[in-house]
Amino acid sequence: MKSLAVRVTLLCLFLVAVGAGAYVLWMDETRASASAQTERDFEQRVLDAGRMALDLRSAQQGYVAIGQGDPFWIEKVGADLPRLREALTALRAESTAPAAQSAIDEAQAALQDFEQMDRRAREYAGAGQKLLASDLIFGDGMERTAAIAGALDQARMAERDAHQRALASLRRRQLATTGGVGGAAILLILLLLPVQAARIEVPVAQPERARPAEGSGDLSLGAVLDEEWSRPVRQARQAAPTPAAVELATVASLCTELARVADTPSFPALLERAAAVLDAAGIVLWISDPDARELSPIVTYGYPPQLVARLGTIPRDAENATAAAFRTSLLQTVKADAVSNGAVAAPLVTPAGCVGVMAAELRNDAERDASKLAIATIIAAQLATLVGPPSARAQKIEATS
Repeated sequence: MKSLAVRVTLLCLFLVAVGAGAYVLWMDETRASASAQTERDFEQRVLDAGRMALDLRSAQQGYVAIGQGDPFWIEKVGADLPRLREALTALRAESTAPAAQSAIDEAQAALQDFEQMDRRAREYAGAGQKLLASDLIFGDGMERTAAIAGALDQARMAERDAHQRALASLRRRQLATTGGVGGAAILLILLLLPVQAARIEVPVAQPERARPAEGSGDLSLGAVLDEEWSRPVRQARQAAPTPAAVELATVASLCTELARVADTPSFPALLERAAAVLDAAGIVLWISDPDARELSPIVTYGYPPQLVARLGTIPRDAENATAAAFRTSLLQTVKADAVSNGAVAAPLVTPAGCVGVMAAELRNDAERDASKLAIATIIAAQLATLVGPPSARAQKIEATS
């Protein structure tokens, strides 16, 4: 992804997600801490209420203890009962678990029963009936206080379980939040990774491969061949080995020989060497007429005489790569397809302008090789110093391989 705006937008969204995730984690941790503190406070109040119930039992037993004053213990029980009642009411309001609330309700009911039994025990103790008072205190009294303590312990355990479940839910949500933020981070990294764009090769001035009309020329020559001529060309292209790397010494030697050319009859042999260097199936040297209106094939290599005889002239404004190279003075290429070889059209440029085109039919996708295109340009530049506009536009010098 290379768009800066998209990358910045993704980064901002990621920062927002991280901030939101951090806020959720902080809030959950705050709730967890508050829940743990509430649980500890509730448990402490339950323990305090349990101790009050045991104090009630001990104080009530003083009613019948030998050598103890009844009024003192009666007054103490009368003071502890309201305190325990208030403590149970507060615990009932603070509890959140239904099971804890039910257990506290049982403790309050047991406390009411204890109060009724305590009034009867006081009456027996005040009347001097210590034995009856002892039966109530050590029977019903101990049973009611034990019920209160047991109910309080059940409430404590139920409240603890409820807080533990709430804490586990918070931890799961924290884990999900952390995983979501981590997944968003990985996705963002993958989206922001640089992706190498696919290479798209655009052919330069590639002409339409159609059969030319009479009197026109085409770069690859495959379009003007009948089936009997095109079949050997396809077979040669399929059977041709992969070309070896071109040595500069070979190109330099060829250019030196071209510089020494004194007459046109030596051109075919030099074109054969040029074809070997370019890995070309054939070469046609097109030269402009004096008015620069059309191109004529002057020298050919690699094609049978029957095909050369069918070549005509190429108008300057023709829709093919050879004419395009002549008009623009720029190298033109044609890609190979399933039927025809690729080709290159190299203009012959002089100080007076473009005087012709060297058209070469290349094998093994050599038109895609930058070194082959450079060599074609070099050879065309050397040929431009040797040729000029012909005096007669129909004259041809033919050569075959």
